Amino acid sequence: MARALPPLVLACGLLLAGCGGDDQSDEVTQDDSEKATVWFTSGEQFRTVERPLPQRGPKVEPAVEALLEGPSEGERTANVDTQTQIPEGVELDGVRIAEDGTAVVRVSPRFLAGIPADPAKRTRAQKAELDARLAQVTYTATQFEAVESAKVVSGGTTLESELTRDDYAKPEEGPPPIVKARGSRVPGTRRIQERLAELRYLPAKAVDGLNGYRTQQAVIAFQAWEGLDRDGIVGPVTASALTTARRPRPRAAGKPKRIEVHRKKGVALLVVDGRTKRAVHVSTGAPGTPTNAGTFQVYRKELRSWSMPFSTWLPYASYFDRGIAFHEYPDVPPYPASHGCVRVPAPEAKGLYKFAAIDRVVVVL
Repeated sequence: MARALPPLVLACGLLLAGCGGDDQSDEVTQDDSEKATVWFTSGEQFRTVERPLPQRGPKVEPAVEALLEGPSEGERTANVDTQTQIPEGVELDGVRIAEDGTAVVRVSPRFLAGIPADPAKRTRAQKAELDARLAQVTYTATQFEAVESAKVVSGGTTLESELTRDDYAKPEEGPPPIVKARGSRVPGTRRIQERLAELRYLPAKAVDGLNGYRTQQAVIAFQAWEGLDRDGIVGPVTASALTTARRPRPRAAGKPKRIEVHRKKGVALLVVDGRTKRAVHVSTGAPGTPTNAGTFQVYRKELRSWSMPFSTWLPYASYFDRGIAFHEYPDVPPYPASHGCVRVPAPEAKGLYKFAAIDRVVVVL
């Protein structure tokens, strides 16, 4: 099965495998005896690097071995968005190519670190994490002509049956809408919403007297900015702070129209003429996969972006640092939890997507 791609696609894959969310990664066949492509990750997307291979003998096993070794220190420091979802310390017990073209990859039990062996006990996040690990193995192994699919066996447990690249292809149907309860009428809610709108944590159109998801996310953003406990509940301390607070003030210098991402606070500021137009609660990269600090520009936008390694939709995606993007997500906790991207609550995602125009400056602090 031929897998060679034209030079233009190859160049695109080197920057960010899956340009536009499709499978357009670097390709190498067994005819190339000097190097192979290894599939790592960048945010929610693939990032590929090349590794040398022995000039003689099997090629699949050394390529998978290089994958398990992870990015080099130079790649991690020079390109801090080069990541791997495969835990450190996973050992390769061998690779066997079956007659049907399946590469049976046997690895140590650590491959499942943090993920239950029983599929029924896995959370949504754990399933996505395992999908990414299996995708890295599948793409690395199936670049060779003799391999049609891959199967990973961890400590004697077969994780999935034969997986091909098609299993990670972008679905024809778009993502289902994220629906959050509008909430119930609680005395004093409208007054709180009006104050949050004055401070730019809510748009005026969201003042409806209902204590729903959008209002709770706005309260979390306010609490985070003011240094309070982030629980989304307006108790005595939060209520008192609301009476004296001021609109969040941008902290970075630069373009008069920009987005500031304050990682420690978990707040994104949409800045116009040096003043905050909106303050939005967000969740940035977890400690192992942090969102990079620096000044960037939005370079790509997709209403329905597809994450191949994590097999999940990323609606309203605005990419600003290789595979790192602002995007809608069902779960936006009050702490850093992503793989490097900036998660945005569903009610705020469309507005932030509109504001994050191509070339819009993004400052991550």
